[in-house]
Amino acid sequence: MEVIQLRAGGFCSQVRLWGRQDREPVFLLHDGMFGADASTAWENVAPRLADRHFIVAPDLLGFGGSDKLVFFDRPPYAPRLDQLEALYEALALRGPCHVVGTSFGGSLALRALERGRLPLASIVSISGTGGPWRTAEGMAALNDYPRPDPDAMARLLRLVVGPFAGFDELARRRYENTLRPGHFESILAMSLRSPAAAPRPADPYPGTLATRTTPVLLVAGEQDTLLESAWTNRLAAYLAASPVERVVLPTGHCP
Repeated sequence: MEVIQLRAGGFCSQVRLWGRQDREPVFLLHDGMFGADASTAWENVAPRLADRHFIVAPDLLGFGGSDKLVFFDRPPYAPRLDQLEALYEALALRGPCHVVGTSFGGSLALRALERGRLPLASIVSISGTGGPWRTAEGMAALNDYPRPDPDAMARLLRLVVGPFAGFDELARRRYENTLRPGHFESILAMSLRSPAAAPRPADPYPGTLATRTTPVLLVAGEQDTLLESAWTNRLAAYLAASPVERVVLPTGHCP
């Protein structure tokens, strides 16, 4: 595994790389909760894929070692899609890439499919809807992190993962990530909105997916309290031209 700092598209991104660059590329996109980054999301998964693929796992803008940038005049997906497209060019990748994301990263993968600028071999969204079908109660609980705190971080993690041997270590590392300069502010800023702001234009997604033909895999957790239970069926109905597979696992939001 190699960790690099790469300036591309006007952003400075920290990126973890596994495998040989002449192999088919796979982007791994982490979740969007406080304290997230590519390492804590993918370090146990990426090596298993690197024998056949070139794995690119960036810290998304606002997270980990990447720039802590906030754009208040556009949806949170747009600058991070710009980031991914710039990384594809800067790494001199060739041919179609697979994009795999979990939670916010899964939504970002679907928005990459919607935008249609990356050459895509497949999309895998793990508990990411692209925006709709999130439960209000679950999302409110996931955003309840008023200040960096170890106990509060453990509480947030229990909303998305079940008990496992590395839980305490993951909670510690994610808490420490929230202490990075600019991280807490960047994530909190995504929910800020002026009370005098005009209503946002209607989002045409997911109707914009109707003509896409890239294969899509949707992965849901049957114990997920953050998303509506039938979200994969509802989303698949919009992917009329894409080969779609759906998998439901006996887990919470993040398997």
